[in-house]
Amino acid sequence: MKVAKNVNAISRLLFILMLLLALIIGSIFSYLVVAGYYLNLGIEVPENPTVSVIDIKLDIQNAESFNITILNPTYSPTDATIKEISVITEDDKAHSISSTEPELPYTLDVADQETFLCNWNWGDYLGETVDIIVLVEDGSGAVYQLETISVGLEVESATFTSTDTKHFNLTISNPEASALDFNVTKVTLTLEDGTETNIQEIKPSVPELISTGTSTTFVCTWDWTDYRGMNVTITVYTLQGYAFYLTESTPKAAQILVTDLEFDSSTLTHFDITVKNYEYSIEEANLTTVEVLLENEFIEVSVVSPGELPYLLPIGESVTLTCYWDWSDYRETTVGVTVETSEGFVGYTYQTTP
Repeated sequence: MKVAKNVNAISRLLFILMLLLALIIGSIFSYLVVAGYYLNLGIEVPENPTVSVIDIKLDIQNAESFNITILNPTYSPTDATIKEISVITEDDKAHSISSTEPELPYTLDVADQETFLCNWNWGDYLGETVDIIVLVEDGSGAVYQLETISVGLEVESATFTSTDTKHFNLTISNPEASALDFNVTKVTLTLEDGTETNIQEIKPSVPELISTGTSTTFVCTWDWTDYRGMNVTITVYTLQGYAFYLTESTPKAAQILVTDLEFDSSTLTHFDITVKNYEYSIEEANLTTVEVLLENEFIEVSVVSPGELPYLLPIGESVTLTCYWDWSDYRETTVGVTVETSEGFVGYTYQTTP
């Protein structure tokens, strides 16, 4: 009986050894087949670690970050240490992502993958195609081309009126084609010298929801009395991490329009010109000088009607000035005329003499 038991035990052990040997031979054969396939294709197994980008996900509700999934393939010879993730935008600028979860550098085992949360605001590049670059230490990185989502508010207009220099109206719309509703949370102004101002008082108050297919006009409190005739960039921020911009010019204190330059052949020593002070000017226009532009030469002329300059022109009104200048030697000549105010604002028009 002992002999039979010993033989039975040896048979089981032999069977296990033969099974292991078969598995090893099968693995070697499979490797030779796969290696032979790659060799036939002219593909070489990499000597250094290499990674692949499996997927990138953008959350339209949060434009301040994105998720990227990176794989260290089975054919990679060693673990891969990811040292940097960056973005190349359409303006050829490189943006290194300084904040990720998990943090970089990060070692990725062979045949392992990891999803990284990258804190970088892609909302500033809506509708653009960007390149995501993954850099690996002592190895081969990866490049993934991504088209960002085309969503966005439209900052349609900023209206400054002469009757109120303490406020302006800001109209914002969310098109029907937009991918989501937006919550406006903040409005700022950037002046020509780079100074940024946060609008503290807005009606309706923020945050304010602007649904797709709707628009809202905000009344923003800002005293622009001393900032007339200059550019201002308005930035609208949303809860979802997007920012939208509009550059507008505040009205000049008195903006004039010069029209109806008339030369009458019956009187070659005078001409008439009409000047208007725009409705959106915030004060009277003090007309001080009328000049004729002739072959790059400015000739100051006198005004005989309605009276000598200076002349105060109320907001929204027009006046026709009769000016003395002998143009008998300049028949069939293109003549320019400028009218200047005491603040240095100039109106211009031109006409060909008869």
